[in-house]
Amino acid sequence: MMHNISEEKAKAAEEHAKLSEEHGKSIEHVGKILKARGNSAQEHGKLIEEYGKATQQHAKASQQHAQVSQQHNENSTEEFVKAAEEHAKAAEEHTKAVKEYLQVAQEQVETAKKFLDKQS
Repeated sequence: MMHNISEEKAKAAEEHAKLSEEHGKSIEHVGKILKARGNSAQEHGKLIEEYGKATQQHAKASQQHAQVSQQHNENSTEEFVKAAEEHAKAAEEHTKAVKEYLQVAQEQVETAKKFLDKQS
């Protein structure tokens, strides 16, 4: 016998998915800004933009599964699990974007150090 997911939990999953989608949009925007710089950050920006798009795709899928899980049919638990899996994938893409952005920041710190060393 399958258990139904509470409406509260299903709605919470849907709200998390909406937030993840917004995060994905922000990530994509950061990627576009970095791409526009034209320097070494351009390639990082391209990757970050792709991670942002992937985050949004997984978030939308999570949201859809969360909505279906609210229908309280025999598949509600399965749909809730799918929503959680897609949410985890969105979080993974978000993490990749953050790591990529940290590489950009590290490169900028190294460039600044070199510049300051020359000034000394």
